[in-house]
Amino acid sequence: MQEDAKHRQRAHIARAGYRLDDMGAPTGGRQPDRYSADDLEQRRTLARPLLELLDEDLVPEVGAMLRHWQCVLVLADRDAVILAHWGDSRAMLPSHEDWLLPGAQWGEAQIGCNAIGTCLAEDDALDVIGREHTCDALHHLAGHAVPVRNWRGEVDACLALLSDPYRNRSSRYSGLLQVLAMRIENGRLIAHYRHRHFRLTFSANRDDIDGPRSGLLILDEQGQPVNGNSRACWLLKLEREALTGTTIETLFDTSWSALVAHGNALMPLRVAGRYHCYGQLAAPDRLVDAKGASTPSPLSALDLGDPRLRQAILLAERLGDRGIAMLLYGETGTGKEVFVKALHAASRRADKPLIAINCAAIPDALVEAELFGYVRGAFTGADPRGNPGRLREAHGGRLFLDEIGDMPLPVQARLLRALQERKVTPLGGSTAHPVDIEVIAATHRPLADEVASGRFRADLYYRLCGVELSLPPLRERQDIPALVQVLLARLMRELDLEATQSLPPRASPALLDWLCRQRWPGNIRELENVLRVALAISDGPLIDLQHLPANACAPDAYVARVPSTVPAMPANRPVSAPPAFGGLRERLAAHRGNLSALARELGISRTTLYKRLREQTGVNALG
Repeated sequence: MQEDAKHRQRAHIARAGYRLDDMGAPTGGRQPDRYSADDLEQRRTLARPLLELLDEDLVPEVGAMLRHWQCVLVLADRDAVILAHWGDSRAMLPSHEDWLLPGAQWGEAQIGCNAIGTCLAEDDALDVIGREHTCDALHHLAGHAVPVRNWRGEVDACLALLSDPYRNRSSRYSGLLQVLAMRIENGRLIAHYRHRHFRLTFSANRDDIDGPRSGLLILDEQGQPVNGNSRACWLLKLEREALTGTTIETLFDTSWSALVAHGNALMPLRVAGRYHCYGQLAAPDRLVDAKGASTPSPLSALDLGDPRLRQAILLAERLGDRGIAMLLYGETGTGKEVFVKALHAASRRADKPLIAINCAAIPDALVEAELFGYVRGAFTGADPRGNPGRLREAHGGRLFLDEIGDMPLPVQARLLRALQERKVTPLGGSTAHPVDIEVIAATHRPLADEVASGRFRADLYYRLCGVELSLPPLRERQDIPALVQVLLARLMRELDLEATQSLPPRASPALLDWLCRQRWPGNIRELENVLRVALAISDGPLIDLQHLPANACAPDAYVARVPSTVPAMPANRPVSAPPAFGGLRERLAAHRGNLSALARELGISRTTLYKRLREQTGVNALG
C-alpha cells in the first residue's frame, strides 16, 4: 500500500514535468501572479460557505496542532488562487511571505510543480518535498495537498499544509488533510440535502458512525440514492454517477421499508453480501415555527388544489437544489415570477440574491449592458462609475430571465458562453469575473418553435431547458375559489382594511360562480386587479357582484359565459376597447417620430411600443 502511494506520487510529479515542458514554462525564479482586489473579492464570495466552515468549525479544532507543527494551512480555489491561510506563516522565507497573501496564484503555469497547483491539475492528493518543487524559492518547503469536493463531487478547491521539510511529518500532515477534506465534503452534502432527503451513514466501526471516514448516502423519499460522498463510493466500489442507478436493495442486504422502520437507531447492515457494517438513517430536517409546528415551504404554500400546478410544484421542490436548469412556461399574468420567488425561498440559496430581469422590457441596444455590465467609459451615456451587470449581482444566488424568447440573438450567444464558463466579462473590459449562479428562464412562447424558425439559439435552449415546468392559465385552474380567498386576504392587508373590518373578506357564491366562468386573458394579474377594486368598493366583509368594477363586465372582452346574475353595464360608462396596433410605422410618422406621443395616444408604455414596432417591421425602433 505504501509502495503504491509512493509510485502514485512519483507519477504525479513526472506528469507535472511533462505539462511544464508542453507549456514551455520557465523554471527557477518564477513569481506567482496576483489577482486584483475586485477579482479576489468575487472568488472569496464564491467560496464564502467553505471559508465560514473552516473559520468557525474546523480551524479552531486544529489550530493548536498547526502551531505545534509550525506549519501553515492554505485554502486555494479551483484556479490555485490563495483565498486564506491559517497557522504559522513563518514556513515561508521572510522575503516570500507575500506569496501566501490572498490573491496569489500557485498554478503550475505560474510557479511550476508545487503541492497546490499540481494537486488541482491531478485531482488527487500528493506531497511535493524540497527540490521536487520547480521554483527555487520553494526548495525550503514541504507541501502536502488534497482536493476539496463540493456537493456534486466536483473539485472546486484545495487544502494544503506547508512546512519545513526537515520537520516533515508526511503521514501526519496527509492524514489531517484527508480528514479535513472528508469533513468538508460531508458537511456540504448534508447542508445541500438536509431539508428534503434522508441520509444513511454506514461504517464498519459502530463507534465511528458519525466520523468523517464513514460512508454517506443521500436518499429520496422512495429510498432511491441520489448522491453520496467519496468514501461511500469507495466502500461500495461504485462511481458517483452510478449511484443513481442503484437501489437500497442492490447495495445492502436489506430493504428501504426495513431501514425506515428502524428509525434513527443504529442497525447492522451487510454490503451486498460482501462485508458487515453498521448503518444509521437520518430523516429530512423539517422547517418548524416558533411553536414547533411544521410549516409548509414557500412552494407548497402555492398549492391550492389545482392538479397541474401541484405537479409543477412537486417537480420544482424535487429539483430546486440539484443545479438543474428550469424553463418555465406560462401565459402573461399566470404568476411565473411569484413561482420563481417561492422556489428560491424554498431552496438552499434562499439567503442569496434573486435577480429578475424582463428581457422584453429592455431595448435591444441595452440588454447586453444590463446583463453583463460595463466598465467606466464603455460607451456614450454609460454611468461613469460603470455597472457590474445583473449576472454578477446574482452571484451566489439565482438569475430569473423572464420572457427569454425576446432576447436578441447576439446576446443569446454571450449568455451561453457566460453560463458555460461561469465567468462574465463586462462590456469594454478584459477581466473575466467568476460567477456562481443558477438560471431560471420563463417565456410565454413555444421556444422549440422559435428554435426551428431560427429566432432562438438551439444550444442556449438546451442549456436552459434541463426541465420544463408549465403553469396553467387561470381559466383552466380548478382552484379559483381558494385562490380568490388567498388574494382577498392579502389585499385586505395591503389596503390596510384590517383596522376597520373585524371579519375577513369573502366572496359570495354568486361572485365565485361568475369568477370561475371568465376567460381571464390577463390571468391572475387581472383577477387581482378586479378583486382589489371590489374590495375597496365594498362596505363589509361580503364581496358580491355589485362590487365588480365596470370594465370587468365587458362581455366581448372578458366574459366566456355570462350568468344571468351579472349586473347590466350602465349606459353612461362605455367599455374601453383594447388599443389597435395596425399601421404603427405610418402613425409614428404622423407624430414626427415622437415615440412618447404615440405611446400616450395608444395608452401603452414605450417598451410595449418598441416591441410592437419590432414585430411589425423587424426594425429596432431605437435605430
